Amino acid sequence: MIANIKKYKELMYFLVHKELRIRYRNSLFGFFWTLLEPLGLMLIYTLVFGYIIQLDKGVSPYPLYVLAGLIPWTFFNNSVRKGTRALSGNASLIKKVYFPREIFPLTMLISNMVNFIPAFALILVLAVVLGHPMQWSELILLPLVILLQALFTLGVALLVSILNVYYRDVEFIINLVMRAWMYMCPIIYPIHMLTGAEVSSTVKDFAGLYFLNPMAVIISLYHQPFFPDQGPEIKYVIYTVILTVVLFLGAWYLFRRMNRRVGEVI
Repeated sequence: MIANIKKYKELMYFLVHKELRIRYRNSLFGFFWTLLEPLGLMLIYTLVFGYIIQLDKGVSPYPLYVLAGLIPWTFFNNSVRKGTRALSGNASLIKKVYFPREIFPLTMLISNMVNFIPAFALILVLAVVLGHPMQWSELILLPLVILLQALFTLGVALLVSILNVYYRDVEFIINLVMRAWMYMCPIIYPIHMLTGAEVSSTVKDFAGLYFLNPMAVIISLYHQPFFPDQGPEIKYVIYTVILTVVLFLGAWYLFRRMNRRVGEVI
């Protein structure tokens, strides 16, 4: 894959540029929607879940907690959803010219990464504005967390993009799964609601299964530099790293095997 990236880097640059241009075409605010959308969602979630439903107990400031989980989730959600149609949406190009088709899911990942980096800077800005302390030792490790999430996201995108060529139901299933998956991650509620001392034993037993969700662990790692008590246990981090590597290698192998008939099926 790395060799293909080097060989077709100009094509990838063109596809990423095209994706970004189409996304913000005829938009009044253009690229600023990268910042406006998460800020708008943060305000909505803070109002609904923080002040009305009151899920903010134990995390303060709650808007920072929501934003620190929402931005990584948006990156994952957009990359997977767009990645699902990465091949089926480029059928005309695939039929005309041959080149490594894993470039398409990778392009979706990179284009969303371009949006993710400036959006993530909002978290740091908000922390400074609110005067909230940051754990610099944890903050330095965030590039590794981003790499882990990118690898996991690419593995999922490779898998669903190739399956969607053969089974178009995948696109509809993914839309449903992603909606449910968000609420299985610590974005609008703190981790201690599952692991705190006042929590029932039934909920604590469920917490062990909860952290088998790799995105719950990854988002908790984004929270850790700002909310140290909201980080996952090291055993769940190791599990997530191993699962990510296995998923990526398995998805890439399956993609290469099923890719042979994409031109005919699509």
